[in-house]
Formats: sequence, C-alpha cells, structure tokens
Amino acid sequence: MDVTRYVVFIFVFLIVNIPIYLQLYRIFLKDKKSFSIISITALYWIGAIFTENLIPFIVVVLLLYRYHLKVNCPAGAREGALGHPENQDESYMRDINIWRFDGHTVLNAAIATLVFKILITIVNGIYVYILSILMKTEIRPQEVVTDFYESGFGPRFILFFIIVLFAPFVEEYVFRYFLYDKLFLPRMPRGFAAFLSAAIFTIAHYNLSGIPSFFALALFCTYIYEKKGYFAAVTAHMAFNLSTLILLMFIKI
Repeated sequence: MDVTRYVVFIFVFLIVNIPIYLQLYRIFLKDKKSFSIISITALYWIGAIFTENLIPFIVVVLLLYRYHLKVNCPAGAREGALGHPENQDESYMRDINIWRFDGHTVLNAAIATLVFKILITIVNGIYVYILSILMKTEIRPQEVVTDFYESGFGPRFILFFIIVLFAPFVEEYVFRYFLYDKLFLPRMPRGFAAFLSAAIFTIAHYNLSGIPSFFALALFCTYIYEKKGYFAAVTAHMAFNLSTLILLMFIKI
C-alpha cells in the first residue's frame, strides 16, 4: 500500500467511524460508568478495525432502532415534523420527519435511482473515455469493485452484503445525516453544505474513474434525504450499488 493510499484509508476509517462513535457516546454512553464507557469504546474501535463496515452497521441499526425511531412525534403531528425536545436538531429547517419509513416512498426512490443510474453511467463512461485519452493509461475501477469482479463465490457473497446492505446504511448516516444535516447545514447555505458533504463522500471513495458517479450519487441521495428522508436515501444508495454489482456479474458472464 503506497503512502497516499494508506493516508486515504485512515481518512476513510476515521470519517466513517468518528461520527458513529460520537452518536453512540452522546446517546448511550455519556451517562454510563467509566468502566462501561471504556469497555464499549474499546469494543467498538477494535471491532471497526477488524470487521470493516460490520460493527458500524450494527451500531447504526442500534441507533436507529433504540433512538431515532423512538423519539419521533406521534403520527400526523404537524405533517410529520419532529416534536420530541431531544430531537429538534434531527430535522434542520424542514417539515418532514426524516426518520419516517414508508414503503411507497422507498419504492419510488428505488425506481428513480435506476433512471438516475442509467444517466450517470453514460456520463461516467464518457468521462472515463476522455480521461484515458488524456492520461494515456488504463483507468481502473474502484478497488472493492475489482475485488468483487475477480473474487470467488465466498468472498463475493461477503462483499455483496458489505456493498449493498452495510455501506448504504452506514454512509447515509455519516454523510447525509451527520455531516450534511447535523454538522454543515446549521452553519452554511444548503447548497454549499450539499456540495461539501458530496465532495468528502467522493474523496472517501478514492477512485479517479468514479468521480462523476460518486459526486452525483451523493447529491442525488442528499436530494432524496431532503425530500423523503433517511430510509429513502438508503434505498437509493442500495439500488445504485446493487445495479452496479448486477452489471458486473453480467459483464463477467
């Protein structure tokens, strides 16, 4: 691993895990005894190092189930806006409940994503073609995509869950909810907050050939998050990743 890749690996690890741990600490750990805080903290960071997205995914699901989905206001109150006093920062200057799950909404998000996927694949293909001419070298896809394409059934099965299930839940929580919504949006214009979180999302994926796709996906998921909430954004992200893997399997066949 070269120095740049090593630095990016550390950056990605921290940008994903620090927000999740901060939420874990704020919601569940800060009132615990010191021994419990130290033990759970050690378990989280050791688990995050050795299990990649599995431990962050488990903690995100825990945060969703035990906190975000429980502090929402009663159904129908003020058109789904959040009413719990502890949760006022959960929905910055919007009238929707970002934690509401609606089957019809997520289905529409999935369909819209497939249309978006076709368009951005064409744009990204043109970008890669031009880039390969300018750089006069082969432009390689993202490393995890290459691993999936070249691996056997067992590793591919594990990668499928990491890419299609774990990554969307974790990344939407980190990049859309924590960075965009909680950190950036209260401090800057909405468009700049969306741009900045999308830029960090793109950098975190560290792949020259996928810059248009990653940046556009981040903006698309931010739009879905704003209009339909967190679970719709997760669905969009899952549909995007799943369609990519299906395309890879057809290419290999």
